[in-house]
Amino acid sequence: MLEILGIVAPVFLVVTLGYAASRLRAISDSEVDTMLRFTTRFAVTALLFRASATIDMGQALDPAMLASYYLPAFAVFGIGILFARKAFGQKPGEAVASGFTALFANSLFLGLPIIERAYGAEALPIALAIIAIHAPVMYFVGIVTMESTARDGAGIIAGLGKVAHSLSRNPMVVSVAAGLAWNVLGLPLPDAAEEAMRLLAGAALPLGMFGIGATLTRYSFGGDLVETGFFSALSLVVRPLMAMALAFWIFDLDPLIAKVTIIMGAMPGGVNIYLFATMYNRSQALAANVVLVGTVAAIVTCTLWLAALG
Repeated sequence: MLEILGIVAPVFLVVTLGYAASRLRAISDSEVDTMLRFTTRFAVTALLFRASATIDMGQALDPAMLASYYLPAFAVFGIGILFARKAFGQKPGEAVASGFTALFANSLFLGLPIIERAYGAEALPIALAIIAIHAPVMYFVGIVTMESTARDGAGIIAGLGKVAHSLSRNPMVVSVAAGLAWNVLGLPLPDAAEEAMRLLAGAALPLGMFGIGATLTRYSFGGDLVETGFFSALSLVVRPLMAMALAFWIFDLDPLIAKVTIIMGAMPGGVNIYLFATMYNRSQALAANVVLVGTVAAIVTCTLWLAALG
């Protein structure tokens, strides 16, 4: 167990360092924002383009693997909405935003470094295949559900148009699309360009982990602890349990692919669940709580999942 904790601990220590640096004002909010802009616009863009341009498309488009990750995510989204309505008495729009906290996982800045440390570089293409379509798929599902449910929604077309515009300007989404196009065309990456992207990509994960910690200081805990615990458990326990059932018992995936899929599904919610709640002005307090509690609790749950999977 201590050996497995040694896989998870360094990742969360970097997150903790970011939190402490921001809390102690060793780094200002504006400096954090500048760092995150560099991380998402350049370092992560290089990482995702390079990965998408060189990934094995046959593996990336494996329906069984994608189903093992995305079906549990959609299931806990539905469970979250149902419990929010029936058990916690939330209004329809609030329930969708609450359910979204269990849908969207922090697969990039937490999932990817843990996967690399646990299973090595050969596991990264599997994780990147999931990440490549993660944001567009999850936002699409969340927005269609919200606009179909909330009485004061702007409508599905307007909602999707807004997100399509936002995603088209998102450098991470654009980099994946460009990388996949490069891959399909079968174009080689020039050595100098690939090395430059490799250097930039090397900064993506440590800066991203540090930035997650630094932004946690912007959220304050408050509200219903039971609701927070329930929605955090959907992400950290229920979703990976479902993924394990599908990966091992239904689709009988290759052991490495199955383990990566399950661990990616065991990641807590990240800042995107708060952004979604803010976009619709619903359940922001719960989303902030789930980001805080889920990130801290994941230190334990991720360690246990790695130990269980071997």
